[in-house]
Amino acid sequence: MRVPVLALLWLALGVLVWNAFFDLYIIDGTQHYLREQAEFQLGLGPEPSMTQIMDAARHRGLVRASVWASIIVAAGWTTMAVARRSRK
Repeated sequence: MRVPVLALLWLALGVLVWNAFFDLYIIDGTQHYLREQAEFQLGLGPEPSMTQIMDAARHRGLVRASVWASIIVAAGWTTMAVARRSRK
């Protein structure tokens, strides 16, 4: 395969990883809100703020998904660079 095609494939994998991790944190935030809301309705805690909970989940998701996607893409591109140098 040609190098630009491989680079794009690694980038596409990074995008997929980013989306998967971001979705996991959004789902976690949703579940957290629903737990807090159920506790509130049972009289076991204060009323939760959906905005605060989801903003925190979105922030965690953005940061952690970006870190993991960057690691994946950097590892792939580094592997390509090392392999290209070893062929010469």
